[in-house]
Amino acid sequence: MNITEVALRFIAGGSLVAIISLLAKAKHPLLAGLFLLFPMVTLVGLYFAGHAAGATDLKKIALFSMIGLPATLTFLGTFYALIGRTGLVPSLALSTAAWCVAAAVIAGVVKAFA
Repeated sequence: MNITEVALRFIAGGSLVAIISLLAKAKHPLLAGLFLLFPMVTLVGLYFAGHAAGATDLKKIALFSMIGLPATLTFLGTFYALIGRTGLVPSLALSTAAWCVAAAVIAGVVKAFA
């Protein structure tokens, strides 16, 4: 990864976080939620992977990203269930742990059937 790639990821990610924060402060939870799911990391990652990999590899990356979506749903569902009871940081930590478990299960299933 070169410095240009790092800088672009930093700017893109920081901009997205700033937009989400502004929308949340302005009491627009729907828009904040939509921007939260904007695939900035995916977009930038595919862009730079596209310079190193061919279309076949990019199709595999996209496919495995789609297969992994239940892990993101697990994270969000866990966070939704916990935020009113445990507070922000514990909810984020437990949601991340739930994501890791879901991702491991998905990876195991994919590996078993590959």
